[in-house]
Amino acid sequence: MMETIVTLGPWIWLILAAALLVFEMLAPGIFFMWFGLAALVTGVVALRYEIAWQWQLIWFCGLSLVTVILVNRYLRKNPTETDAPLLNQRAAQLIGQTYELVDPIENGRGSVHAGDTIWRVEGPALPKGAQVTVRGADGSILKVEPAKTDA
Repeated sequence: MMETIVTLGPWIWLILAAALLVFEMLAPGIFFMWFGLAALVTGVVALRYEIAWQWQLIWFCGLSLVTVILVNRYLRKNPTETDAPLLNQRAAQLIGQTYELVDPIENGRGSVHAGDTIWRVEGPALPKGAQVTVRGADGSILKVEPAKTDA
């Protein structure tokens, strides 16, 4: 295997780049692209200059690391605008909603039925059936307070 890789020389990087860029098109997100670009640059440099395969591997790892760090910094400074920013944050989607307790809050813990899930909640002691409003979330535990009524 290693002999085949060494025999192919710079072309192995171009083949790897093509494979990673195809994975990028098939997989959601932008993960493989940076490794694919690093493999492409490594292949082009290796075609132009005669470099030992060990240095090519080091070059690829270094370029991959640099591209991932740079893209990560860029994406943190320029977050992607979306019409559904809470799409994969189910607990955050419940904040501000009012639900009925299916289990009373005792010793600070109880539960509500929201959507198709029973959520554990934390809040002041309240009986079963009381209305609570979700004010926050800590992982999968909802922070609740008694719902305000219009009476």
